[in-house]
Amino acid sequence: YPSDPVWPDAMTAKARTEWAWLDRYSTAVETYLELAEERPQSSVAADALFAAGRTAERSNDLGRAADIWLRLAEEYAANSLAPEGAFEAGVVRYRLGDFADAERAFGRSLDLAATTAQVARANLWIGRTRLALEDNEGAQAAWAAARNADPSGYYSLRAEHLAEGTPPFEGSGAFSFSTDLEAERQFAEDWLRRTFGIEAEGPLTELGPVLASDPRLVRGLELWNLGLLEEARAELSALRSSLSADPEGTYRLMHTLLELGLYRESIIASRQILDLAGMDDAATLQGPIYFNRIRFGPYFGDIILPEAARYGLDGLFLLSVVRQESLFEGFATSVAAARGLMQVIPSTGESIASQLGWPPDYEARDLYRPIVSVRFGTQYLSTQRDRFDGDLFAALAAYNGGPGNSIAWMELAPDDPDLFLEVIRFSETHRYIQVIYEVFEIYKDLYSTGGGQS
Repeated sequence: YPSDPVWPDAMTAKARTEWAWLDRYSTAVETYLELAEERPQSSVAADALFAAGRTAERSNDLGRAADIWLRLAEEYAANSLAPEGAFEAGVVRYRLGDFADAERAFGRSLDLAATTAQVARANLWIGRTRLALEDNEGAQAAWAAARNADPSGYYSLRAEHLAEGTPPFEGSGAFSFSTDLEAERQFAEDWLRRTFGIEAEGPLTELGPVLASDPRLVRGLELWNLGLLEEARAELSALRSSLSADPEGTYRLMHTLLELGLYRESIIASRQILDLAGMDDAATLQGPIYFNRIRFGPYFGDIILPEAARYGLDGLFLLSVVRQESLFEGFATSVAAARGLMQVIPSTGESIASQLGWPPDYEARDLYRPIVSVRFGTQYLSTQRDRFDGDLFAALAAYNGGPGNSIAWMELAPDDPDLFLEVIRFSETHRYIQVIYEVFEIYKDLYSTGGGQS
């Protein structure tokens, strides 16, 4: 009954059952295509075509996947999935070694791009296809366009590294956390006064009577002192959120949060101020450096850096991983029960504790201890790095999405980290790698030095 209102949902469920449970991929593709053809004017048509392309790709019918995705890009050019369809068509054409058609598909993705990130992504891959076609000059031109499109974003950063011949996640070399933080703070405070017209006298790092007497602050501090950290965080987070239009109040609270060691909320507060100044991601990196020292601080560095050295990982890289995992919140717990700074799940923690023979009398709640979480997480990450012969894209995919999935993705794109990223089918894992790449570059910009490490 195609006219029934629930028919699209039923067809979608039918198609998913066919490929996910019955291994009938071709049948599932036809089911999705039937849905698109029966409801061509409906919003479900573009979704069905994208799903049909993905299902064909899952069954390694790459040519058919490309054709379906390009159909989506042409027939539903105004749909938000259109640039995604053209891009995915380019990826599968590239996997087939059909570089000329891949370049055309990426070009169509560029034509349809609705965001700067999509522009950078399309240009990066136009550059990759031109390089494969031995058009080095054209590749460099495409990478330059990608670099300029979204300066702080993953695809722009990666395009810059491709143009330079720099491998992904290249080490930071020497770095130092020594800085005149007081001078940077004073500069930031002067900027804050000018930008927002703040006339209050005295240091803005003090709470002031209104904030100091706010019931949420009073409760939060008491709960924190009692060791009820999640409850304290909830109160203080609610207070920070209530100051979302108040840069002065946010700045004052930010310093109290820092003193407590509630780094996650401090980081969010710092970005909240920059947002109020109308800054996008790229602009925030050009703002007063003090705010970025807070957003990308070397928190728990006395634990993280020695563990990075112990397992042969770059210290700034590991800081980037911890930041993405927990925003430096040692008592964080995910919906999947992952715990601590590096979000280790209890079953993995039990296995690592057995391997290391440490700590004595280990129990799952030890994962909330920073030294335990960081050592376990770093050991596990280094194991994945070694499993994948030093490939940090694959290691991070294994850490986030599971080793078995990373192995499967590696089989689709061996020895090519850029292509590996594009065949990752978990959106969370795909974005996880991108964010760590972006954050690692920021840490390097902030702390890399020609001098010694400190």
